[in-house]
Amino acid sequence: MVEFLEAVKAPQSRRILEKLAIKDMSLDNLVKTTKLSERSVHLHLQPLIKSKLVSKNRDGVSKLNWVKFNQNAKWFKSMLDLG
Repeated sequence: MVEFLEAVKAPQSRRILEKLAIKDMSLDNLVKTTKLSERSVHLHLQPLIKSKLVSKNRDGVSKLNWVKFNQNAKWFKSMLDLG
């Protein structure tokens, strides 16, 4: 959970996740669709990859790991249900 929270604390990281939730993307496509610099996308992808929320294939295409994302989302939902 700590890695998840660390990975999504920056708004740029959340913007990348939002785009990857729609479709898998290369670094170039992420730069274009997020309107972030290439350096910024690369920087913010690193914690997402480390936390296993995002994976990258041999061609450099990034993909959202829905299993890992949903594991964390279930915890947040359970907390919301308590309130």
